Amino acid sequence: MAKRAPRPQAELVIITGMSGSGKGSVIRALEDLGYYSVDNLPIELIPKFAELTRDSPTVRCAALVVDVREGESLKRFPALYASIRRSIPTRLLFLEARFALSPTSLSILQSSTFTICGKPLSRSFAASVRNPRLLST
Repeated sequence: MAKRAPRPQAELVIITGMSGSGKGSVIRALEDLGYYSVDNLPIELIPKFAELTRDSPTVRCAALVVDVREGESLKRFPALYASIRRSIPTRLLFLEARFALSPTSLSILQSSTFTICGKPLSRSFAASVRNPRLLST
């Protein structure tokens, strides 16, 4: 009897940041890479979304956007994020757009190796994100 290959571990990417920083562009780019993506998921639903992603037989990579317009709910986010990280590998991307990308900074962004869900992000990903400064925490 042939052994099944181990199922790849699920991964969750949480995108947040300043208004106009490219969150929508990033979530669409991740969706193009095969991520199950949700924009503006309420804070209260994030733990269930993480659990469903972790336990899904078909969804291995998921991404969601948390908007700063969540207001008072955002105060609970740090504890919620710490809890989620214990149950599923999670990356937090904070985007801000303080400046336009110069050819030099775009070159640095394109040559940087970002891996998400075990896949290196392509140059087209970097080029598809308009004017961000990408910070991973």
